[in-house]
Amino acid sequence: MADTKISALSAATTPLAGTEVLPIVQSGATVKVANNDLRPKQIQSNATSGVLQVVGPAAAATRVMTTPDANFTVARTDAAQSFTGNQTLSTGNLIIGTSGQGIDFSATPSTGTSELFSDYEEGTWTGTLTSTTPPTTPITATGYYTKAGRLVTASVAFRNVDNTGASGQIKVTGLPFTSNASMFAIGQMYMSRAGTGVLLLNLDPSATQVTTVDSAGNGVSWASTGPGIYGTVQITYMV
Repeated sequence: MADTKISALSAATTPLAGTEVLPIVQSGATVKVANNDLRPKQIQSNATSGVLQVVGPAAAATRVMTTPDANFTVARTDAAQSFTGNQTLSTGNLIIGTSGQGIDFSATPSTGTSELFSDYEEGTWTGTLTSTTPPTTPITATGYYTKAGRLVTASVAFRNVDNTGASGQIKVTGLPFTSNASMFAIGQMYMSRAGTGVLLLNLDPSATQVTTVDSAGNGVSWASTGPGIYGTVQITYMV
C-alpha cells in the first residue's frame, strides 16, 4: 500500500469491533496488534478536560482511579451495584439520595418484617406543659430528640414555671412525631410541686402528646399552683 496521509483515508465504521489492527513498534520491530489487545498503562488528563484519569503504579501497589472534578460521574449501568472488601470513606459522607432507601440488612438471620434501616435524624422540638385547663401563661421549653428508624427518644426540661390557672390532668404536648396508634410509650416525668415526684407517661395514640398517670394508671392532676415548678420529661416511643 502506498504511503497515504491519514486525512486521505476513508472513515472507519463505528463503533469499532475490536478486531481492527494497528501497527506498533515492539522490541525494535514493527508488528500489528488488534484494537482489543491495546492496554494503555495510563490515561491522563488535566483537571479541566473532563477525561477520566487512571494511574497505574507498580504491580504490587494500589491502583487509583480518580475523576478531575465534581461534575464527572462514574457509575455502573447494570442493576447490581456490588463491592467486595471493606469500603472506607476517608472524607465526606454516604448520602442516601432517595427517600425510603437505606442500608439493607436482609442478608443477616432474622424473622422480622423489615431489615431496612432507612431513617436517622436528630433535632429539637417545642414541648408545652399543660393540663385539662391550661395555665394562664403558656409553659413551653425546647427539647431534643433522636429518631432511628421508627423509634423516637425525646426529652425536655421545664424550669421554674408558673402553672397559675391550670387544673386537671397534666399533659405534655408537641412531641416531634405522631405516635403509632398501636404502640405504647416508655417514659417518665419528674415534677416538683405537682403532687407526685415521678410520674408515668401515657402516650395518646396517633397523637403528639402524653398524659401523666400514677402507678395504678390513674390520671395525675396539678396539686399546687404558682411559680417555682420544675419538670423533666424523657420518653421513647414508636411512630
